[in-house]
Amino acid sequence: MLFLLAFANDMRAQLYDVVVAKDGTGDYLTIQDAILSIRDYKPEGRQRILVRKGTYEEKVIVPTYKTNISIIGEDRDSCILVWHDHANLQHTGRFEGVVLGSVADAMGHDNQLINGSDRGHRAGTFESYTLLVLGEGFECENMTIVNDAMTHYNPDWWQTRSNAARVGQAVTVHCEADRSVFRNCHIHGFQDTVFTGNARSRQIFYGCYIDGTVDFIFGPATAWFEDCEIRSIGDGYLTAASTPAENPYGYVFKHCKVTADPKVNSVYLGRPWRNWASVIFMECELPATIRKEGWHNWNDPARELTARYAEYHNTGEGSGISKRVVWARQLTDAEAAKVTLENVMHMQANQWTSNVRAATFDQVVQSFYDYNASRGREARYVGRTLEPNPLPADLEKFVEPLVINLDSVDCTTFVEYVSAAVLGRTTITYEGDSILRRFVQALRYRDGKRGNYASRNHYFTDWILNGEEQGLMTEVTPSLTGALQQKKAINFMSANKRYYPQLRESTKLMMDVREIENYLSTRFTYYVPSAQIFKCYDQLQHGDIVAFVSSTMGLDIQHVGFVWKPEGTKMPRLLHASAVKGKVVVSDLSLQDYAVEANNCRGIRIVRLNAK
Repeated sequence: MLFLLAFANDMRAQLYDVVVAKDGTGDYLTIQDAILSIRDYKPEGRQRILVRKGTYEEKVIVPTYKTNISIIGEDRDSCILVWHDHANLQHTGRFEGVVLGSVADAMGHDNQLINGSDRGHRAGTFESYTLLVLGEGFECENMTIVNDAMTHYNPDWWQTRSNAARVGQAVTVHCEADRSVFRNCHIHGFQDTVFTGNARSRQIFYGCYIDGTVDFIFGPATAWFEDCEIRSIGDGYLTAASTPAENPYGYVFKHCKVTADPKVNSVYLGRPWRNWASVIFMECELPATIRKEGWHNWNDPARELTARYAEYHNTGEGSGISKRVVWARQLTDAEAAKVTLENVMHMQANQWTSNVRAATFDQVVQSFYDYNASRGREARYVGRTLEPNPLPADLEKFVEPLVINLDSVDCTTFVEYVSAAVLGRTTITYEGDSILRRFVQALRYRDGKRGNYASRNHYFTDWILNGEEQGLMTEVTPSLTGALQQKKAINFMSANKRYYPQLRESTKLMMDVREIENYLSTRFTYYVPSAQIFKCYDQLQHGDIVAFVSSTMGLDIQHVGFVWKPEGTKMPRLLHASAVKGKVVVSDLSLQDYAVEANNCRGIRIVRLNAK
């Protein structure tokens, strides 16, 4: 069992550039060291850091020159980044936990100040952060980020609500980077939890939990909050926007749920930190703790003339509008229709969507079509898309290049490309995309490691087993109605080497492939017979991988594609790269009829991607 766990961890690590682990099983012990290890302005695309379970007590900076970094926690509730600075803290030495020097240069701060040579320096609000993000294109997912200054210096705060230690503002996340995304994160703080700095930055929070007391989401950036829980743990103000007059939007909260601790009595939706503050709550659930007037003018009546506060179709006990301040407004249906992610973030249709949410199967498929349509073509069906021509001189030592041809696919490579994008939570934009390439390699090669011809998963059963070992997919066939068990001798490649030049030319490769065939021949598999597929229609999901079981001697699978079953439809069809049509299509026939009419087809196997 321990060996299997270590193997699984090793497989998962290969999908990331860097792994952080408190127990020493990763590349680095701290998140900061992992960030600094990434190449500056790395041209290969997005770089992914996996953070394994543990509590990381450190103050972390993502410098300006560390761009397009993703920090991904293994488990949101068990991957915790925590620090305890606050505005009133007097630093008597350097900031503990910070890797300094070049990072200080990136911040544009004085090195001596950062290193604490100015002893007695007061931290202030904007240096009290736990996480400072300056490098654009930053993503954070499945992490808990905490500034626990209040309870660190007042251990009994939750019981007494007494701030005897005079803890000041304590920022958890200070983000100034453009195109930043926080996804499924818990962000805990007190006053000034999230500072959305930099008026030119655009930030997205999707499916996050954010708590605090006073002004705990504040700053000048344009920020979109969707499907988030915003929780008050003390009386105060949810927001303190300082949106510049020239920015059409500041904060937009859509489909969010505002909640409050039982000891909370009075909360405003916001107050304008600067004159032109812009905040919209639309289709959100508001609790009874929200004050009936809704908004506060920061004791400056002049700001009532400029602040841009609005609501639209909110629900809950705190959503009543009859006593709202007269200088806030309710959006009309026409106005609300314009408040979209694309309009607020000034993005084109397919930009950022994969960064905000995990890209859906439909988005990935559409992006595949869009990629080829933008080049004035359709993706052609081309068999044997991966084979080198001419053959390399030394087949046994030749390490196969990672071939990705989005315009020329066969049934297997089409499934690989779409599966890789779904697993990487991204859309298909170009062949050099680092996330796409990483997951294609993980799917195509045994253990995710490229080697010679025999390292490739040639049989689809091998492809499935390899994916399951890496935690990327699960075969659900055994649970389907009507599924039958079988054991079959697999030897099609070795018995028909005339079709495989590499096997004709290399005895060693032939022996390696035979070893794999022998292993696959010992395994029991399940399939649903062609005539019985209708019985499991309700169990199939849109985007499941469907493999057609072959009755041909020595062959396991003869064709693959995806279950096409959009919401609202009951009869699944097949999305596949069709040799007959010469392109990627959705079948006219139902899945069962397709299987029944296919030559040498015994039935189907179903595999489900572990995209979550």
